Amino acid sequence: MKIAIFSDMHIGFGKGTARSEEAFDQAKEAFELALKKNADLILLAGDLFNEAIPSQEAWVQMFQLFGLLRKENGMQQIVNWEKNGKKRQFSFACTPVISIAGTHEFRGRDFKNALEVLQEAGCLVFIHAAKAVFEKDGEKIVVQGLSGVPEKKALDALKMWNPQPVEGACNFVLLHQSIKEFLPFDDDMVASIALADLPPGFDLVIDGHLHWASEDNLTDRNFLVTGSTVITQMKKLESKKPKGIFIFESKSKNLQFFSLPKQRKFIFEKFEFKEANLEQIRENVETKLVELLSVASGDLPLIKLKLKGSLVKGLEGKDIDLRAIEEKFKDKALLFIDCDFEELGFKQKLEQLRKTQLGSKSVAAMGFELFEKNLAETGFNEAFEVKRVFDLLAEGDIDKVVELLSEQKPGD
Repeated sequence: MKIAIFSDMHIGFGKGTARSEEAFDQAKEAFELALKKNADLILLAGDLFNEAIPSQEAWVQMFQLFGLLRKENGMQQIVNWEKNGKKRQFSFACTPVISIAGTHEFRGRDFKNALEVLQEAGCLVFIHAAKAVFEKDGEKIVVQGLSGVPEKKALDALKMWNPQPVEGACNFVLLHQSIKEFLPFDDDMVASIALADLPPGFDLVIDGHLHWASEDNLTDRNFLVTGSTVITQMKKLESKKPKGIFIFESKSKNLQFFSLPKQRKFIFEKFEFKEANLEQIRENVETKLVELLSVASGDLPLIKLKLKGSLVKGLEGKDIDLRAIEEKFKDKALLFIDCDFEELGFKQKLEQLRKTQLGSKSVAAMGFELFEKNLAETGFNEAFEVKRVFDLLAEGDIDKVVELLSEQKPGD
């Protein structure tokens, strides 16, 4: 069988900007490419949506994507779902899709997430600490998955789940977490799982969440980072390889990467300045932009310039105004200029690196981190499920929160 693998479509990203349709267009390319390659099964490793509670517009786009599969009008195909002794059967008249939820879709146990809605709508099979079995032409595919969870709890959740490969089947694991070896520092708030912690014996362990594709650990760990189908974080690594999907052949165990036919070019450039004045910075940036655009083709390229170094005495980072350049090139590129000229202390640099790695976050995600940090300073630190209480507070269900707090007091 051919299994198509991709992740992090982030439908709903860029709302109200020039990139508002990009996530949908790229995801559409991914689905169409999977069909073109005659995929028998599609595996998605989370963050289908960009928000835990998607807008109506995002829901319309998502249903349009799954509508592409339904145009096949194929034979009825069955996917069996198992979790903690419970079983369900799902029927598809098209290419079946099996997925986990990502961190952007994560909600507490009192609320349904977007993937559960898609499952009940007949679009996919959602597996969280669960197993899905698909059989076709005498082959058995077993997919086990763990949705994205808060990073400091991820390793404990993985150990408690402890998936085991099924004999006589082609076995996959879907994850959506940071991995220590892929990050520039060691912090269990950012990553608690290392490559050595990954479950052994599987044909492929597939991880979403990280937006750059990587096949570097296939030989020794059977570990694949899918990357995203759309650029949201604008990391340097994303400029090294185009967006696309993977196709895995179950019998030969062969894995191939296929680029999306149409995608916006992403260019990342870093500048180092020494005792520079404003005119030098402006001249260097403008010259580089003209050079980059002379070889760029297709739609408006996405360009991120990272400016670092020291400034001439008397000039501060806040004095660097490049709005005239941004205005001059607005019709030629989607331009993002990141200036970092201030001298930072060691602790500040670590914090800035951490923020850069985490990328852009929603207000809800930032609010949850602040809530979790403040809670750690109280006696309630480990007394209850933090995400559950946060979601209840966000929904205004104060009575339920009071009930949970009264059940377990600090120090219990």
